[in-house]
Amino acid sequence: MFFKVFRRVITAGSVFIFISLCLIFVLFLGEALTPLTAAQSTSSFSLVSVVRPAWYTIKIAAVSTVIALIFGTAAAFFTANRSFFGRRFLLVFSAVPLSVPPLLIALGFVLAFGTGGTLNRLILVLTGTAGTGAKPPLGFLYSFWGIVIVQGFYNFPLVMRLCTDVWQRLPCDEADAARLLGASEWKLFRTVTLYQLAPTIASSAMLVFLYCFFSFIIVLLFGLAGGTTLEVAVYRSLRASLDFKQGAFFALAETLIALCFVLLYARFEFSGRRSAGIARKCGKLQGRKLQNPKEGLFFAAVFIPVILFFFVPLFSVSANAFIYKKSLSFAAFGTVLSRRSFWLSLKNTVWTSALSAALAVIGACVYAVFVRAVDPFKTKPRLRLVPLVPMAVSSIVIGFGMILFFRRGSPLFLIAAQSALGWPLAFRYISSAMDRIPQSTLNAARLLSADFSDSVFRIQLPLLRRSILSAFGFCFAAASADASLPLILSIPRFETLALFTYRLAGSYRFNEACAAGSILALLTILFFILGDRLK
Repeated sequence: MFFKVFRRVITAGSVFIFISLCLIFVLFLGEALTPLTAAQSTSSFSLVSVVRPAWYTIKIAAVSTVIALIFGTAAAFFTANRSFFGRRFLLVFSAVPLSVPPLLIALGFVLAFGTGGTLNRLILVLTGTAGTGAKPPLGFLYSFWGIVIVQGFYNFPLVMRLCTDVWQRLPCDEADAARLLGASEWKLFRTVTLYQLAPTIASSAMLVFLYCFFSFIIVLLFGLAGGTTLEVAVYRSLRASLDFKQGAFFALAETLIALCFVLLYARFEFSGRRSAGIARKCGKLQGRKLQNPKEGLFFAAVFIPVILFFFVPLFSVSANAFIYKKSLSFAAFGTVLSRRSFWLSLKNTVWTSALSAALAVIGACVYAVFVRAVDPFKTKPRLRLVPLVPMAVSSIVIGFGMILFFRRGSPLFLIAAQSALGWPLAFRYISSAMDRIPQSTLNAARLLSADFSDSVFRIQLPLLRRSILSAFGFCFAAASADASLPLILSIPRFETLALFTYRLAGSYRFNEACAAGSILALLTILFFILGDRLK
């Protein structure tokens, strides 16, 4: 009897949390757009003021996606089909886009390619122009190409990992038939493999495009005064010009454009799932070495830029964390760890991220159970589109709505926003595990259970426990790495570790920022790896 009452209370509370997350999302998205209805406004809004940042946003996201696709797909060829030194190491770093905050990547590029960065200083020394006031030769960083290079190489591991996983499971029947008919490996790739990979490539392209479309910290740091993205424009309308109506126009334009690409992503995602049924794999092709000199040149053309624009910035952050006053030491860590504000920011990060992840997982579990019960045979795809809708709304827009509604930030608002935007991420992992439970098992559980909730607690949740823990780890890592929401909410006397690192970098304390960022990266990567191992 006690368990039955407890079960009903937990069920009612979980449903309430899920409904609350949906209402929070709708309420604050609507609040962010309410300035559009203002009858009188001193806003200097014009159509051109929205079209320019909209076009600039799309252009940056599109070019960044092309860079990520080129290097991600090319790298996937080698990681899926060839054996080479560093292959496993490279695949481990495929977690970077999902676990390492973009702030750290931006900081790494500043340290490596900035005006006073390591490579610029090295080139000046090698050319004998150091100390002569010569202009640094590498000046691309604070420009359009700087932004797209940072974003493209930051996200290329996502394409590489997704394509590698699918490439290794491709059926070999068509490829073998093409080889028997005399097709070269290049023709085989163009006519067979590329067609088989098309849904995965398209799906990963849409995902990277959305990540780049909503990029905030990177554009804020490297963007020029003459060009800005919609995400940064919303932030500046709220925090700099106080032009709420123009900010609402930016938010509306950004959401509508992103929604179109989310629907495209959904189409490619569902297409990829339908084509996932594979009969016979090609075996351990990744055991093969590089085949000929041309393949070796192709390998070098792919991985030299990857080393330069991906690994060098990453290791620049780690290296600078151990340099203090031009000498190797732990002083930067000592300085950071001696600050009371660091420990407060660490504590704030842990408890807010844990609560956000827990609420997101609860909401995801409720909706996953509901979808499986209502649509066990996936005949109602619209139900599975619901979790994709929050992907079309950025955290800056939700934060904008919160500030307009409450006029002041709060840690509770941060938790509410992160969980309302994060539950679709948890749903992705939990629903995949839910789909693997045989329908016959669920039918038998319902026949032998007193009610529906009894079968959920006794059968479904125990079978999903690893996926639930996995989803929690992913959501915790995402919430910990988020600097955008804390920045726009500007919560009085409250900092997260990501915001603490951002402010250190903003005050040009790069060594201390690298030390704090390394601790933040370690925290997020540990939880991401935990989630990935349990997946």
